[in-house]
Amino acid sequence: MLEVVAALMERDGRFLACRRAPEKARGGMWEFPGGKVEPGETRGQALARELCEELGVQAEVGGEAAQVVHAYEDVTVRLTLLRVTLSGEPKRLEHADMRFMTMEEARREAFCPADRRLLRQLAGETVDHTAKARDLFVEGYNCAQAVVGAFADELGMTQRQAVRLASSFGGGMGGMRETCGAVTGMLMVAGLLFGYDSPKDDAGKKAHYAHVRALAEDFRAQHGTLVCRELLAALPGKLAQDPLPRTPEYYKVRPCIRFVETAAGILEQEMKAE
Repeated sequence: MLEVVAALMERDGRFLACRRAPEKARGGMWEFPGGKVEPGETRGQALARELCEELGVQAEVGGEAAQVVHAYEDVTVRLTLLRVTLSGEPKRLEHADMRFMTMEEARREAFCPADRRLLRQLAGETVDHTAKARDLFVEGYNCAQAVVGAFADELGMTQRQAVRLASSFGGGMGGMRETCGAVTGMLMVAGLLFGYDSPKDDAGKKAHYAHVRALAEDFRAQHGTLVCRELLAALPGKLAQDPLPRTPEYYKVRPCIRFVETAAGILEQEMKAE
C-alpha cells in the first residue's frame, strides 16, 4: 500500500487541479496536487514538501477532507486529501497544466480514477455497492461477477475487466458447486483492495490470510456454509453444472441474490472501517 497525500486548495468556490505530465503514469489526466509520503514523514509534512517542490509554495496543512484506497494496475494507493492554505501563488513547475475549477467543471474533465472518487466524496455522492451487486446479478451476471463488478470503480477497473476476471467462478467455480461464487468474488475484491504483493512479505501474507478467514466466517455466520451445493441444498432435483436461463421462475426459487448482497455488504463495511 503506497501512502499518497493530496491538497484541497480552495479559492472563490473553486479548487486547484493539476494535469499530469504526458510521460508519467496516467499522463494527461487531472489530479489534486500532492505526492507520496516518504518514510519518517507525517502526511502533513509530506504534503507541504510536495507542494513546495511541485508548485513553489509554502502551505499550511489542515485536516482531512476525504480518503480512498484505490488499486491501479501498477500500484495500490491510499490517497488522503488534506485541506491546505497557501502562502504565495502556485507555479506550474512539474505539471502539464493547472487551474482552479468548480466541481461542475471537474465532472467534465478526465481525472485520475482515485481522484475522481475523491471528487465524488466531496460532492457527497455515495455508491450503494450492495444494490449494485444485486442489480448486476438480476441483469444476468453470475454471483462472482455481480460482486466484483459492483466494486469495479473502487478497483480501478472497467466493468468489462471486472466481470471477465470473475467469469470463471460462478456456480461454485465453473458450475462445479464448490465455494460459492459470491464468496470467491468477495475475496477477489478483498485481495485487490487490501492484499499483499511481495513474495517476501511474510507478515503481510499472514495478516491477509487472517483477514480472508474473517471475511469468510462473517459470510458463514449468516448462511451456515461457504459451499455452493450446500447453500442450494433445499432446491429440488440435481444441481446442473451448466448455467440455467435467467427466467422469472429462476429468480423466484434461487436464493443466490441474498448471497450476493451479503458478500457485497461485508465488503462495504470493510471499506468503511479502513
